[in-house]
Amino acid sequence: MTYRIIGAVSLGIITLAVACGKRSSPPAQPAPASADTVFVFVRIPESIQPLDRAAKYEDPLQLALDRAKLGEVTGGGSQMGAPKPDGSRGTEWVGIDVELASLDQGLEFLKQELIRLGVPKGTVLEYDGAGQKVEDLIH
Repeated sequence: MTYRIIGAVSLGIITLAVACGKRSSPPAQPAPASADTVFVFVRIPESIQPLDRAAKYEDPLQLALDRAKLGEVTGGGSQMGAPKPDGSRGTEWVGIDVELASLDQGLEFLKQELIRLGVPKGTVLEYDGAGQKVEDLIH
């Protein structure tokens, strides 16, 4: 009798663990960019962790873009540096993906907001302008 109870409890735990690992629906995918928006990549020469990048730049930038109705932050990432002698690797720079509703209005707004948020010198906006890749230093 004791073995059946232990077996049933074990089976229940295994069933629960398997059920928790399954998704009832596929993970949410980012919405595709609209043909009317302009993609801008913000390259920030700063060594910060992803959560810090979000708190310092992505979240406040999203709020500002929402208020101005000029676009949205669609992603972010980090470029790791070369391995150090001890085997560790630091962050070389971080990036933020932004979809602007209008390049003309949004670009200047984006620059001013990033300066307000304290991006360091050497921060670059990369985008396609008139069919050519543009790298625009913020300050």
